[in-house]
Amino acid sequence: MKSLFKKRNEPVVYHKFYLLAQKRWAEKMKEFTAGLSKRELLFVLLLFTVFTSGLLVYNIYRSFYKEAEVLTASKIKTINLKN
Repeated sequence: MKSLFKKRNEPVVYHKFYLLAQKRWAEKMKEFTAGLSKRELLFVLLLFTVFTSGLLVYNIYRSFYKEAEVLTASKIKTINLKN
């Protein structure tokens, strides 16, 4: 546990694909929000939060209250190996 709170001496090196995805995401979001006012940015943030939390609640509900699909084991079939 102590090692988690220790200060690192060497910097963290991320994988190049992670950095590329992060860069592209930042560019797309900058492009998407370039002409929006403060009120519009707040609305988009609120819309995104409501949508993602609704999706999360739906997935949790579906996983707990979905009718259980009971898969019955099929009869064991014997394989007749004749040479």
